[in-house]
Amino acid sequence: MREAEAVAEHGMGWWVGLASLAAMALGSLIALSAAPAALLPSAERAPAVAQRSWAEHVELVDEAVGRGDVSAGVRRWHDAYASALASRRPEALVAAGEAFVRLSVAAGTPDGGKPNARRAYLAALGLARRQHSVEGVLSIAGAFRALGDREVAEHCVRMAEALAIGRAR
Repeated sequence: MREAEAVAEHGMGWWVGLASLAAMALGSLIALSAAPAALLPSAERAPAVAQRSWAEHVELVDEAVGRGDVSAGVRRWHDAYASALASRRPEALVAAGEAFVRLSVAAGTPDGGKPNARRAYLAALGLARRQHSVEGVLSIAGAFRALGDREVAEHCVRMAEALAIGRAR
């Protein structure tokens, strides 16, 4: 008998916990629906970050580099990279990668920017390949070569050749 009561109590506790969680979720939903419009995002309140082009963001990185403000440059680079990704343009991602290399040189750590540049170049390579852009892939090969990554640069050249052969068919 006691076993049955213990099981019933345990089951009831679980349901009480679940009901409490549901009540909290409902309360949060009601609170958010009553939030003032000023707190909610809108097109008029879109941050300047989203309103700038990738090229403008890269310029802001270069301006920060010119002032020697590495911290601002890193913040601006994140905006440039996000904007370049959103543009879905390989040249934008290459420009963002090159900007990070310039930023790391200005910071006194020339090799420090290579991982971020490489990530941007690889994203650019994926886009250029999907877009069947021989010119884009060759441009990215040059970016990898400038980074000192000859192996990936050679791979890019082979990829461009394969794309060119595919075009000719």
